[in-house]
Amino acid sequence: MTDLSRRRLPPMGTIEFAIGAAFRNFFFAIGLALVWLILLAPLMTLAWHLALRQYPPDVAALGPSAQAVLAALAVGGLLAGLSVAVNWQRKLLLGEGPRGWRWLRLDGLVWRHAAGLVLMLIVLGLYAAAAYAVGIYGPPALPPQLAPFAKPLVIAVQALLGLSALFSFYRLASWMAGIAAGDRDYTLGAAWRRTRGNRLRFLGFTFWLLFSLAIGAGLGAGAFYGQQMLPQPWMKAVAFGVIGLVAWLALLLLASVAAALYRGFTGEGGET
Repeated sequence: MTDLSRRRLPPMGTIEFAIGAAFRNFFFAIGLALVWLILLAPLMTLAWHLALRQYPPDVAALGPSAQAVLAALAVGGLLAGLSVAVNWQRKLLLGEGPRGWRWLRLDGLVWRHAAGLVLMLIVLGLYAAAAYAVGIYGPPALPPQLAPFAKPLVIAVQALLGLSALFSFYRLASWMAGIAAGDRDYTLGAAWRRTRGNRLRFLGFTFWLLFSLAIGAGLGAGAFYGQQMLPQPWMKAVAFGVIGLVAWLALLLLASVAAALYRGFTGEGGET
């Protein structure tokens, strides 16, 4: 049973867990991706021949068969993403490596995770709509004496809405990781209560997350400009290999955020 006593998020410990997860499970993530790539390979081949050989594709001129293949590929890609996300988080939190058909997991956990994703998108969409409404309807609604300050006031309100959306994203992400881990005690209501009052800690976590990504971006940029300055042909292959490696690790770091937040708030979960 998850310990739901009040706990503050440890920003550094949370980002350290996410970074460690990205490095320790590097090849496991490649395996998850390869299984679905192999399964979707026939659809990708059909999509290439029917719609994507010319870039950019003329969507309006595509025939029914091409549109059907693209739609099937989109659905397959969405299912793959949901399945991989659940298996990834279960690996990080429970140390569970999928066996047999569970490499292509599409069970109840995946569908509950999908429902959580829909809810998260609705919440973030409401924040986006509110920010848009403030930008459109805010200035005309201000009294005349505040009209000269309309633009900075609108920006300030939109920034506050953006921060609130970020905090809500983190809180919902920890709940979705609980869904993937099969933690039925960590309900939406429990997660919302458990994660309240962490605004400054969320900002600290965001800082360290962006700082870590910036280091990776710096390494990638250094590799790119290094191969431009050095004439050896092998340098280009090395540089783009480094860029690909950094990009993959950055993607795994972002994919580990939800599990890291869940672990930070519950004190449960860890890699084996």
